[in-house]
Amino acid sequence: MSLTKIHPTTLLSRYVSHLQYQDLPDDVISYSKLLVLDYLTSAMAGYKVNKVFNKVVLDVIGGMGGKPESTVLFGGGKLPAVHAGFINAVYGHGADMDDGNRTATGHPGTAIIPAVLSLAEAHGISGKDAITAIVAGYDVYVRLGNVMMPSHFLRGFHSTGTIGAVAAGAAAAKTLGLTEDGVRRSISLAAVQASGLHEVSDSGQMAKPLNPGNAARTGIVSALFSRAGADAPKDPLEGDKGFLKAFADGADWSTLPDDLGKHFKITTCYIKLYPACRHAHAPVDAALRLRETGILEPNAVEAIKIHTYSSAIKIAGNIFEPKSEDEAKLSITYAAATALVTGRFTLDDLRNAGQMSNEVKAMIGKMEIVNEPALQNKEAGIRGARIDILLKDGTVKSETVLLPKGDPEVPLQSGDMIEKLRSCARDLYDEATQQNLYDTAMGLPKLDNIGKLMEILS
Repeated sequence: MSLTKIHPTTLLSRYVSHLQYQDLPDDVISYSKLLVLDYLTSAMAGYKVNKVFNKVVLDVIGGMGGKPESTVLFGGGKLPAVHAGFINAVYGHGADMDDGNRTATGHPGTAIIPAVLSLAEAHGISGKDAITAIVAGYDVYVRLGNVMMPSHFLRGFHSTGTIGAVAAGAAAAKTLGLTEDGVRRSISLAAVQASGLHEVSDSGQMAKPLNPGNAARTGIVSALFSRAGADAPKDPLEGDKGFLKAFADGADWSTLPDDLGKHFKITTCYIKLYPACRHAHAPVDAALRLRETGILEPNAVEAIKIHTYSSAIKIAGNIFEPKSEDEAKLSITYAAATALVTGRFTLDDLRNAGQMSNEVKAMIGKMEIVNEPALQNKEAGIRGARIDILLKDGTVKSETVLLPKGDPEVPLQSGDMIEKLRSCARDLYDEATQQNLYDTAMGLPKLDNIGKLMEILS
């Protein structure tokens, strides 16, 4: 489809409004169910880890009250869909364990899924329709992200909040079954409101989940406004004063329609196994492989060099000795050192960052992070790290990871998702509830009302 005949806003609105569940291949449906489960699992982790900020959000947003439409996860009762979607999205990003996309440079799920689930519960939407809306939202997110990166990121914007708002607006409109024009107006209204800064990576990290929270809330409000008849700018994405002009220094729109409706971008997203920024995952994988060759005593190590790409260093390479779990989520050195010393990096390690062991601290003291541009190559599918360890006897141990585990090219092994669920659900839900959640998520297309999924975590 030529962009000379149809502009991007129309292209995406038409696609979203016309997409049907029966258009989705089996592998897309299967991965969508897995990502819904992964979002809910990641929200458990975020609920447990980001407690101070979560309490503020629950007190303030929950205190607003309103019609009890949608479930606030983990015993928060019911609130209007817009409030529940906001709070649940905040939980989803609280431990940095939510899904992401390396080419769009952000986290689609924690913006899109809670918006869809909250609206779907409030309006009695089926599992099939919820899946269709989620798939549509991911396509909008990843395709826009691919068009706007890396300029959008380099200007300091967090696409989870900005592009996430537009994608959530599209997905929410689909959830409500809006027409093509209704979807267009929802996308447009969301683009007008979109926001989100990456400054939260440098300080005030506990507030980082505001970005997906606002994206989910913006998406829900935009869809509801559109359904109620609100008008909106006609060219919100490509206009002279529109989304692209405001948030990026230029982009090639020609890639936007590539295989639209045939290649569903949701399948290009990764799942995270560690509670840390994705940029720390390749170093953790490399550290775990090195440890498999033999336990390393800090006293035997002379120096450690962690080679990785510039954007990883910019986001997660500045905090060497985190003092809190908020900082630990954005510390390559802490995550890698913990993996070297203990053979793991878990929620418990995140929460114990302020009281890290002497062994971990000693490892961090020997570390240097080195920029190596060759470890990020979008075309070649590389987003990795190399760790070189120089021992005092002159021996050098080295391990390279070009893509961390959980990317589509390095898929999870059977049991990985179950183990993530168990780890995140510990102290929240017993094994029977965990199994019920897993079975219900895997049977999502059979649900006539998405509320049956949300009830499990109420």
